[in-house]
Formats: sequence, C-alpha cells, structure tokens
Amino acid sequence: MGDKDQMLEVGGYIKKRETLSTIDNNILPNTWVLESLKPFPGYHGKNLPDEAEPRSLFLMVSNAYSYEEIARIARSLHNSYDYSFNATVGSIYFQPYTYHCIRLKYLSSFTYIPQLQEFFSRHGVKFLKKRELERDALIRIQKVFWLWEQEPGIYRDMNNQVKYYFELPEKVEWEYFRRFTHNIKNNMVENNFDAAVGVFYRKKQIVDMVRIYDRDRSLKKMKNLKAHYEEQIRKSYK
Repeated sequence: MGDKDQMLEVGGYIKKRETLSTIDNNILPNTWVLESLKPFPGYHGKNLPDEAEPRSLFLMVSNAYSYEEIARIARSLHNSYDYSFNATVGSIYFQPYTYHCIRLKYLSSFTYIPQLQEFFSRHGVKFLKKRELERDALIRIQKVFWLWEQEPGIYRDMNNQVKYYFELPEKVEWEYFRRFTHNIKNNMVENNFDAAVGVFYRKKQIVDMVRIYDRDRSLKKMKNLKAHYEEQIRKSYK
C-alpha cells in the first residue's frame, strides 16, 4: 500500500441515483424512513458486500440541517450507545420536489432505528410525517472520504476496497453524466460497474470526480474509465 503522504482524509459529496422505499416497521410512529433497495444499480452481481441489511437508510427531516449539527449529535450518540453506524446529511430529489435527510449506514439492525430517532429528536431534529413510496431518486450525500492516492488523480477508498475515484477536468451535470456513463458502457467489454459523480474539497481547489463501484476493479481499468469520461467531456463541450 502507498506511503502516508498518499493517504487523504477529505470532505465532499456524492450524487447518485437509487431506488428508495418506505420502511413500515421499526420506526417511530408516523415518521418517514426510506431504505435503498439497490445501493449500486449499475453493478450486476450477487452477494455484494454493501447489500447486508439494513442498507443505506434515510431519516427524512423537515429542515436542512448542517453537516456540523448532525455530526455533533452523532458523536454524542456514539458516546451513548455501543453499536456502530455512520450518520451524515443529504438531500433527495423526487421530481419535482427536494427533501432533506439524515443518511445512516453500517447499522447492524433495523431495531436500532427508533432509538436513534428518539436521540436525534431530543436534540431538536424534526422528522417528516410518513408517506408510502417506492421510486427512483437522485441523492446527494455529504461525507468524509478516506483515500489512498494510488496514482495522481486516481484514488482508492480505504473504507471499501471495491470503490475507486478519479478526477474529472470540470463539473459535469447529472443528466450529462448519466448519458456519458451509458455511452461508455455501450462501448466497453468490461462494463459491469456502478458510477456516481461527486466532489472532493481539497486544500488548493475543489476537485470534480467520479466514484466507481466494481468488484473486478483494477488500476488499469480505472485509468481506462477516466480516459473514456474525459473523451466524453471533450466531445460534448468542444
């Protein structure tokens, strides 16, 4: 593995499309909690390491809480309870409406959800009322990334070995990104991967990037994908 100079802990966000569904049990009465039915829809395979239940959970909230607000409550939660989880803020776009959420990951059981909700509620978080739903949504999640810069502009996720990231030369709006990914998959043999778009907040500048989920990942494949996305950008914006 790389030396310490290549290890990075950076903030940023990921934007991706997933199918979300309302949870009916193990929640506080009349609150809205969603679950991701397939976290990596572009990847087709069995026994994905991120598909243990519960998957990503979304506590739907009435206000746009800051990353700091939720991080401080989550820190108190970690000090109060001995089960593991990760909590961060995000937004979910169900056309034509955008909702705010707290995204939970790595929770080992649905039965912990009411306890977490009660703790957040005691700290001033207000939840939206429950509604039944199962739809595709565009999700934007703020997070902190722990990365190894394997090569300039190409990063490996140190929390999840099947994720890679690579830099883009400029921002790509979601609809363009979706089209680029479709075109690339249609022109590749090894096209079983899921792609999301996002940003790293680096010291020198903001960095636009792509997140790739691929169990058959390799540095060679990431370099190839990076070149394909850069070519799509050149063709579209020239």
